[in-house]
Amino acid sequence: MKDRHARSALAGAKPVPFWLDRPDAPQPAPALRGKISADLAVIGGGFTGLWAALLAKESDPGRDVVLVEGRRVAWAATGRNGGFCSASLTHGVTNGLERFGDELPVLDRLGRRN
Repeated sequence: MKDRHARSALAGAKPVPFWLDRPDAPQPAPALRGKISADLAVIGGGFTGLWAALLAKESDPGRDVVLVEGRRVAWAATGRNGGFCSASLTHGVTNGLERFGDELPVLDRLGRRN
């Protein structure tokens, strides 16, 4: 019953980070081709990389700062919700039933106790 309510509540949700799900969001820059040089290269466009690049540029506006991201800014951990808590040891009831069938009641009890 709980899963049915969750599916209903999330029916219209899209797996897109809030800050990228806007009509005015900038288009991705073209892929980097060839060689470039910079005073500072920041690898990774998550929160940490973005702040590092921004603060480096703010501290010295004449500094050439390049941010290199393999996919898109905020794609990996930054684009995923980490603000949740779950007692599931099986990553959800459906997954638990498929993989641990007979053991699920014990795993569910242990997860709640944990």
